[in-house]
Amino acid sequence: MSEQREQMQRRSEEAARRRDRDRDAWRKRNEASRERQERGVSRALRDRDVSLLDLVDRLLDGGVVIHGDITLAVADVDLIYVGLRALIASVETIERDVGISLSAKGPALKASAL
Repeated sequence: MSEQREQMQRRSEEAARRRDRDRDAWRKRNEASRERQERGVSRALRDRDVSLLDLVDRLLDGGVVIHGDITLAVADVDLIYVGLRALIASVETIERDVGISLSAKGPALKASAL
């Protein structure tokens, strides 16, 4: 009987050591994760210094699509539907990416003629 108690005692001690080891490993991973997160936040705050002009330039260069839907309903009967789809981009971006010529080209529209 005492041999079984000794085995149970050893198993219990081994389980406690494993728990402590796992807990320490979890704490180390958690601390490393916090440090990575803090470095990322500080980098984002450091790189966040963008002027409004830079932001508008980036948006117009890539283009922005605004999409929205509004439905006015009474008693589950749709009365009015308004859909909005707008593309906001520079003329150069639309000509380059879409292939549509939006520039007015003609002798009457040249700067010297105006």
